[in-house]
Amino acid sequence: MNDLSKSAFIFDLTDEFQIFSLSGTANEFTDEAFNLFCDKYKSHSQQRDTALFQYLNSTPNLFRTHLPHSKWAIAVAFSVVWYYDELIVSDPVLQLINSDKITPEQKKYHLQQLLTFLKSCRESIDGGFLLFSGNDLTPNKTGLFEAESKSLVNVPQVLDAFEQISMMVKKTSQINDNVADNLTQLEILYDGLWGEIRTMGMYIPPHVFGANKLTNEIYYDFMTPYQRLTKEELISFNKADMLESLKHEYSKDISIILETITNAQRLNSPVLFYREADCIAAKSYAASNNKQVVDLLTDTTIYDCLVPYVDGIPAERLFDVRNQVPEAFKDFRAFLFELVMKTMKSTDNPSEFKFKVDNEISKMIRQLSVEMNNSKNKWKFQGIAAPLIMLTGSLTLLSSGIDYSKLLSTFLGSGGLIQSLNTWNNVSADKNKSTLNPVYFLWKAQQR
Repeated sequence: MNDLSKSAFIFDLTDEFQIFSLSGTANEFTDEAFNLFCDKYKSHSQQRDTALFQYLNSTPNLFRTHLPHSKWAIAVAFSVVWYYDELIVSDPVLQLINSDKITPEQKKYHLQQLLTFLKSCRESIDGGFLLFSGNDLTPNKTGLFEAESKSLVNVPQVLDAFEQISMMVKKTSQINDNVADNLTQLEILYDGLWGEIRTMGMYIPPHVFGANKLTNEIYYDFMTPYQRLTKEELISFNKADMLESLKHEYSKDISIILETITNAQRLNSPVLFYREADCIAAKSYAASNNKQVVDLLTDTTIYDCLVPYVDGIPAERLFDVRNQVPEAFKDFRAFLFELVMKTMKSTDNPSEFKFKVDNEISKMIRQLSVEMNNSKNKWKFQGIAAPLIMLTGSLTLLSSGIDYSKLLSTFLGSGGLIQSLNTWNNVSADKNKSTLNPVYFLWKAQQR
């Protein structure tokens, strides 16, 4: 019998409605079949949510995290799922079929595209590594947080964090041979969790107006490359109002962040925020409203130390190695946790923190490489046969304010989740001591 807490029914319905031919190409999807598919999917998702809620509450010690609802959530999930026991994300199929922003024909097209994507990653869904939650478990209630989000967006550190991930650019535009008369085109782009806003302006030197120098028509130059613009420059141009116009979009995203925290409490899971601005907003909310919320926020500091070692390694390779040497993988996670906790006690300087962690990992990898070269038969691990196929290749997928170096969560703020990990001190005594190097998983993943 299928585990109802997992979303394997997606593929059962795909087969039932023959959405794809035997060769994998999309079949014609009639309106009648589409409507019936949607009805059945909604019914199954309700059953799934009930079973998932019971499952999550009965297994509180698994190393899991919840991702905020956004257009990037699935891409992020399939980038880091190799690292977790479970990831919880909002059901993308349910989001699509419930959308009121596209036509039924567009829904059918996008549904087939989405199902093609999910089929390529079926093993991670069937295996329960990736868990989908629907409306009954994680309802869309962003409207309830409108007042709080409008207040938070005016908190200086929160506003500054969102402005930092808003791309501010400029370019000059000549009206004559005198560079002092140059106009400056200004543009700010904010790529939000779901929406996107672009605001444009132009700075005209005051002396140009009174000298009758604007004899030629002013136009926007879309061909010349932009240069970075600082907030201070924008203010010096007397264009601070351009930033003010972005606050509404910031506020909408903060509402999603607060909704995510509420949902995470129901899911009994911490949250992985993959943008620093979201994490800062969440912590500010926790500090002023509910101290217990802090326990739900995962700290992502460690990834800037780990990324040089996994960058460029396909996610399916990482998952495959995890399945081959599951104990070594757990040892690595436990070692990383202990290393982060120890290093954080010794320094609060981000650069020094990174150097210390990087130095320790590099030292152990070098030591292990020497040992393996001397005796390649030392290492004996029992593998398991369940390699999971992942879609994405590297961890440098996203843009628009997502800090790649902080994409992967560590264990901080995860409450009792760490209890399920086996540290290297708990490895069975009959292992040869040379196999106890906790970075073996990382070393093996690099061997290609």
